[in-house]
Amino acid sequence: MIRLIALLFISFWLISCGSAPAEAPTPAPIPEKAPDPVELSKPLNNTSCLEAVNTNQVEFSWIPTTTASNYEIKITNLKSNLMEIKTATTSPALINLKVGEAYSWTVVSKSTKTNQTATSKSWKFYFAGPGESSSAPNPAQLLSPKAGESIDIQNGQFLFVWKGSDNDTPAESLSYEIYLGEDFAKVALLDTPKLKAETASLTAPVQSGKIYYWMVKTMDTKSASYSSIYSFRVN
Repeated sequence: MIRLIALLFISFWLISCGSAPAEAPTPAPIPEKAPDPVELSKPLNNTSCLEAVNTNQVEFSWIPTTTASNYEIKITNLKSNLMEIKTATTSPALINLKVGEAYSWTVVSKSTKTNQTATSKSWKFYFAGPGESSSAPNPAQLLSPKAGESIDIQNGQFLFVWKGSDNDTPAESLSYEIYLGEDFAKVALLDTPKLKAETASLTAPVQSGKIYYWMVKTMDTKSASYSSIYSFRVN
């Protein structure tokens, strides 16, 4: 009998000293989602930035998103490929840039709740800046084709027309170079074959079904100015 009681005691002791049941693992926290990407507003894509603020400042604007705490504006000079990054808490933002250069820009949405980010679309523009001094020609006014116009052509040719002027040089003494191509950046960087003209019009070949960009450089004997860049579609 004593042996039986001892065996029962030993069995109870082994059971009571066994491993405790494992606790259920704590679920990992669900990571915060990335903020939403913004929609860009200004400067418009593939256009010249005609309105400078305080001489060489460009106004960048976008539609803010409620899921972002702050933003990074990334601006790349398309000629030097150098990127400049500016931070902002809201739109718009004023940023100093060098005039006479082509740029691309994008906005990164950031949040204090997560390390994830979201990037907007990338837009391009040419910063013509304010008007030149009185000794330089006025930027040419592009008359035909107009910005965003759809044109018809004859025999694969189109007559480009603009208006040139200079405050201290007769119009007949001005000369021009026309930059025409399918790539906005190449036109802005003068990286297309230049077409020379002595008057404010020029006939040049274009192809149906394509979108082109064009810009006019106006020159007197001392200096030059650049027009806006217009896009057009060939029917």
